[in-house]
Amino acid sequence: MSLISAMYPSVTALEAFGVGTRVTAHNLANVLTDGFKASRTTYADLPRYSGVAPNVQAGARSSGPLIPAPGLPRDPNAAAWVPQGYVEGSDTDIATEMVSLIVTQRGYQANAKVIPTVDAMLGAVINLKI
Repeated sequence: MSLISAMYPSVTALEAFGVGTRVTAHNLANVLTDGFKASRTTYADLPRYSGVAPNVQAGARSSGPLIPAPGLPRDPNAAAWVPQGYVEGSDTDIATEMVSLIVTQRGYQANAKVIPTVDAMLGAVINLKI
């Protein structure tokens, strides 16, 4: 494996973690949107030296809380279906999204560090004197 091809898995991982960051940002932006279903991003290793691929699962979680329409009393014993006069709230959990964001940031940072490291190694190889 050449030093140039050593960067490719990190570049694909940076793209994948970028997708994960966008999905988390979209979920957080819609935390108060009635009926919003949060998406999840998982990451899959590609074959040898190929990198990482993101897999976005839209609306992968359960239903959100039931919110009464204006003027109706809140019913804490409502069934799983949405009764007339109620709307389903967002199922986005802020704590889960923030943990996901931290994990994604750390993965992005680790893969971003590979690029200057490989660049320094290439510089050392080029400057070798025989």
